Amino acid sequence: MTRWIAFAAALALTAPAVVQAAPVNAYQQQLLRLPVVQQRAALRSSILGSGLYCRRIGDVAYQQPYKNLFMWVARCDSGADYGLFVGPDGTVQPRLCRELPKLKLPECRIGALKAGPKPPPRPKSPALTGS
Repeated sequence: MTRWIAFAAALALTAPAVVQAAPVNAYQQQLLRLPVVQQRAALRSSILGSGLYCRRIGDVAYQQPYKNLFMWVARCDSGADYGLFVGPDGTVQPRLCRELPKLKLPECRIGALKAGPKPPPRPKSPALTGS
């Protein structure tokens, strides 16, 4: 009997580990298939819906899965960088990248983004000429 237990234990230790596949997330799949302009619009809407500010969104990029969520990163014209966590039910939880380490969430890899958009130039005021 003890040989059987030892054999079972040895077999369990040598069996290959089960690799957990990334969770299936229909909303994530739809987001990945969207053109970049629509990805930006969807993620900006999530940022604004959470009470955060983003006048114009620049580059966005899918970063990684995290638990049952999928993490995206986005840069706004104000220079704020956001980590956005897409849930399986389509909810998106945006957080400022600088706050993620305090929340024990994955850090944003901003290198995935290109240089963010520059704010539009200010219109030049016409020179006042006296006549």
